[in-house]
Amino acid sequence: MNVVDPGLRLSALRALLGAIHPDVRLIKVRRDGEKITFTAICDLPFSDTTLDALTTAAAEIQSDFPDCDVNEKILGSADPLPRENILEEGWIFQRAE
Repeated sequence: MNVVDPGLRLSALRALLGAIHPDVRLIKVRRDGEKITFTAICDLPFSDTTLDALTTAAAEIQSDFPDCDVNEKILGSADPLPRENILEEGWIFQRAE
């Protein structure tokens, strides 16, 4: 089983302190070589304030990993959250639903 790098997990948690608004449903982060994928699923619609906070958090993760490219995926969805292995997929936040 592949588990997300603990340094990346800690970086994401630090970057997200105070950045998770009530319309955020899920946040996950994964690293594949020099590519980091930061994914957030929010309510549909979600606020510009939420988007700004998540974009800022992704930029802070980027600053901790200057040799990597961070790909942000900030989505709005009312669909059920994905059913996947949360450790392998790098889940770091899930809202109670």
